[in-house]
Amino acid sequence: VTDARDDTPGVAWLVVERPLRIAHALCNPTMAAPSAGQQRYFNVMATGQIESGRFEGNSSLYCRYVFSCGEDWSVMCGVEEGITQMASSSGSTANGSVVWNFPIDATFRSTCPHGWPQLVLSVYGEDYFGRPDMILGYGAVPLPLTPGRHRVTVRTFRPLASSLLGRLQSWLNGMRPEFIESLFPAKGEGREVTRVQSFGSVSLVLDVAIQGMEQLGYAVPPPRAEGVRLIDPLAATIS
Repeated sequence: VTDARDDTPGVAWLVVERPLRIAHALCNPTMAAPSAGQQRYFNVMATGQIESGRFEGNSSLYCRYVFSCGEDWSVMCGVEEGITQMASSSGSTANGSVVWNFPIDATFRSTCPHGWPQLVLSVYGEDYFGRPDMILGYGAVPLPLTPGRHRVTVRTFRPLASSLLGRLQSWLNGMRPEFIESLFPAKGEGREVTRVQSFGSVSLVLDVAIQGMEQLGYAVPPPRAEGVRLIDPLAATIS
C-alpha cells in the first residue's frame, strides 16, 4: 500500500497494489507467480489399508488413525480419520499379529509441499488384567513422496511416567500416560521432554498418486512398481 499525493492541496490518493501468492513464492522463490490461466495447486491422493499390528502379549487390538497436514493443505474428499474394528490374533497369523485390513482413502490439495500429510496411528487394546481401551502405542509416518504402491511398517511407541513411582501407580491403577492431543506424534514441539518406550509395530499398504506438481515446477519421481516374482508350479510340486 502506497500513499501518493498530487499537486491539489488537501487531497491524498491511496494506491492498493495486487497481493502476490506469498506461499507459492516461499516454496520456490525462483519461479514467477502463476498467471490467471495456470494451475495454482496440486493434488495428493492416498488409498490403501491398515493391514495388521503386532504387539507382544496383546491379542485383541483396534487402531485409530487421523491425517495431519500443514495449514496450506485441505482435504478435498475421503475420510480424514477413523477407527478400525476390534480384532484378535489367531494361530494362523504369523508372529501373533492382529489383522484389520481396514481401508483408508483421502485426497489432499495444496499449493506448497510444506506440511506434507502424515498418517498418525493410535493402537488400543487390553492389558494383562483384561482392562480394555488401554493405549499400547502411537506412531506417525508421512505419505510417500513417490507415486505407486508402498508397504510401510510403522514402529510405535508409548509414553512413560516421569518417575518410577508414577509408573508403578499407572500400572496398578490401569491409567497409563496418554497424549492429550492425538496429533502430538506428528509434531516436534515438546518431544524433547517426553519419555517414551518403543513397543509394537503396524503394517500399512499405501497407493499414492500425485497430480499437478510438475505444472508448478516441482520434479516428481517416476511411479514405483513392485517387482513380480514368477514361481514354477512344476518345480514346487516336485520339491
